[in-house]
Amino acid sequence: MSTDGLKLARKVTKFVVLGSSFAFLATAAACGSSGSSTPSTTAPETNTPPAAAPDSVADDVVPCKNINSGFAGDEMCIEAPPAAAGFQFHYGPSDYSNAAEVAKYTLAPGQEVTDCVYFPTPNETEVYFDEYHSRMRPGSHHMLLYIQSAPLPETGPNDGPGDCNLAGQLQSTNLFGAQTATLDVKGLGSNAKENAGMAVRIPAKQQGIMQVHFINAGTKPLLREAWANVMYVDKSQVTQLGDPIFFIAGVTMSVAKGQTVVIHGTAPVPDAAGPEFRLVSATPHYHTHTSRFTVTATIGGQTQTILDNFPTMHVLPEPLLTDYDSVEKNPAPDVAARINGASSGILHMQPGDHIDWACTITNDDQPNPITFANAVYTGEMCNLFGMYAPTVGDMPWSEPNP
Repeated sequence: MSTDGLKLARKVTKFVVLGSSFAFLATAAACGSSGSSTPSTTAPETNTPPAAAPDSVADDVVPCKNINSGFAGDEMCIEAPPAAAGFQFHYGPSDYSNAAEVAKYTLAPGQEVTDCVYFPTPNETEVYFDEYHSRMRPGSHHMLLYIQSAPLPETGPNDGPGDCNLAGQLQSTNLFGAQTATLDVKGLGSNAKENAGMAVRIPAKQQGIMQVHFINAGTKPLLREAWANVMYVDKSQVTQLGDPIFFIAGVTMSVAKGQTVVIHGTAPVPDAAGPEFRLVSATPHYHTHTSRFTVTATIGGQTQTILDNFPTMHVLPEPLLTDYDSVEKNPAPDVAARINGASSGILHMQPGDHIDWACTITNDDQPNPITFANAVYTGEMCNLFGMYAPTVGDMPWSEPNP
């Protein structure tokens, strides 16, 4: 990603609220997996020294101590918050000294894997949050977190991650996700006055699902591991609820070698949207054959570009979050110079208005057609995630497109 695009977000570490923004965990044990106890921090003898911890971390984030997995990225581990303050979701082995368990999360050079873990959320009653933090080891492409009321078979240290098709995602609410190794969000919506008191509701006892995508483009094995902490906010401080946008396009795409195709998606404002309905934030999701991602908003019959990204093809993308509020001043895009940018200001929208997005995808090197797939170098996606408020029916604003 070009440095010109970094100004789009208020923090380089921030990614996106993808939904009832929430991370889940089956246990409050530091760095623990679903149904597991605190992991052993000692790995078998290795020539790889433990990585140094970062010099500073965000508020409420505590690095793990004495971690020695034998793999790169030990410094990314973060402790779970106190049970009264929030909870953690963990994807990865619960015991680094258990070679069989570690093997289930090990990625060999040249491999690419997308899979899921399943676990119950620990909250006995509904809770609210407006802060979350996540970390992923090297090789990560994204994480996506979901909840649903319908239970699913749980995964634990003896099972390892499983097939994501089990999730039945039509029943699931996408919560939040990350496309960067480090994510820290404290206060939803840039703390603008119109977003004061905004939080996300987590119903009691949900089924938690975490999808994680890793690719190993190096020469040494990698350990697939990720942590996500959600921090509670007292219900008395909540005056409005946010929910995700989850816009998908191009699911039937087939871009043959030598072709350039523009994929389009559209998302009309829900009919039940009230007068304060607004797009709070947005971020694109694409892979390495996309050369442009454009988002427009049509409000009262007038269309304006609200986001324009110009990724470099064949380079792993790291799209960032853009806020639309009374505080953020986003840099304007420069189409001729291919500089990322976005509009500024509150984006109030009403029924009849709509969001549209377009992805320019070129197949210049793949012998087989590029299709919609979780494959960074051989597949593509044309998705838009983010947050809207206030919620309409306590559910995501979701639009699938062919």
